[in-house]
Amino acid sequence: MASLRCALYATIAVLPWFHGCVSLVDRPDTAQEITAADFSAVKTEKLDIVQVPSEVFTPEGTVTSSETVEEGRGETVKTTTSLIEKAADGSERDVAIEVTEDIRIKPGDRWTVESLVGQINGRPVYASQFLQPIEDRIMRIVAENPRATALRLIGELVAERFEQYINNELIIAEAEGMLTPDMQLGILAWLDSIQQQTVAGYGGNLAEASQTLQDQFGMTMEEYLRQKRDEGLAQDLLRRRVKPRTIVSWRDIEREYLRFEKQFNPAPTIWIGRLRVTTAESELLKDVEARIERKESFAEIAAAMALPDGGIWQKYELPPTGIAGLPLADDIKSLLAAVPAGQLSEPSRKPSSVTWYCVTKIETQAPLTLYNPMLQTRIRAALVEQRGRREQYRYLNKLRDRWVNSDILQMTRRLTVIACERYLPKA
Repeated sequence: MASLRCALYATIAVLPWFHGCVSLVDRPDTAQEITAADFSAVKTEKLDIVQVPSEVFTPEGTVTSSETVEEGRGETVKTTTSLIEKAADGSERDVAIEVTEDIRIKPGDRWTVESLVGQINGRPVYASQFLQPIEDRIMRIVAENPRATALRLIGELVAERFEQYINNELIIAEAEGMLTPDMQLGILAWLDSIQQQTVAGYGGNLAEASQTLQDQFGMTMEEYLRQKRDEGLAQDLLRRRVKPRTIVSWRDIEREYLRFEKQFNPAPTIWIGRLRVTTAESELLKDVEARIERKESFAEIAAAMALPDGGIWQKYELPPTGIAGLPLADDIKSLLAAVPAGQLSEPSRKPSSVTWYCVTKIETQAPLTLYNPMLQTRIRAALVEQRGRREQYRYLNKLRDRWVNSDILQMTRRLTVIACERYLPKA
């Protein structure tokens, strides 16, 4: 250890002499010392920048127009850049190149830039993020309705949209929490196949497919795959949690059939026509009687008289007792019962008019029994859908009780207030 210390002292003692007396390269007199500050110095000399007017790059024949539209508490400045093209026949037309919109707030008005209205399953709910997808619908409501009606419609729209938002967030969060590592790998492989199919469907080029998705749906490829992933997770979760509780037995189908048997087997419908001619219309009366003598049908005579609805007078549900059970006068029922369907009855003569009646049509439906396979399928599908909605509602309520940390009604009111502050004009 003593020898090591002596070596270090000897080295330190030699360093000043070596630095001051020995030089490996001859140093010119004009040389300057270089320090670390020289490498971090900022150049302050000014550059001459030539700004080229935008007109230089604008194609010839380009026209720019602006339109200001007041919407809610602000105004939207819509700027359209068009190119005037000349056709072969000499006519001109405007082709829109670019359309931009700039929302401006009126001086003195308030605009809620952002607001945290609550959280769902630990995830914050921001007003702007929530209102942005329904902004166009809110603006249309404000533009087409008076203030009181707009307030009510905005509240209904926000409540409906927020209900869906909560359900989606809870279902997706629950589904993500149930994923195993193997399931996550499977989802990645599934999404990769979806991306390949999407790219192939849009020309086989990833950049072109991404641009097409942006133009058509306003989302990137990543957002599109995220949406597909969320849809798949939600469907799988509901299939595992809700579908097993929507079992429909044969007894359920039988009970539903008995409940709606009259709707499945409606009573026949009878259509009654009438020809009425006043005694003052002597020429028309003679013409109708002559047509009846020539055995013309009811439809032909009604068409000749230009009667509305082809002369159809009444339509009834035919009771089990037949014509005798119809809500008509006894003399009319007697005239109808005396002739077969499609044939004119004897005239009913009164001092002021002469009337003929006719059963023009009786509609009947083939009976549907409980053992009809198509009817069974229909009843089963209706019961499955009905029970599925009920079980899904129960399951979502359980998720809300477990995960929603803020009061849903309070969040809905806050979102409605912010929407009205943004888009409704002052009273």
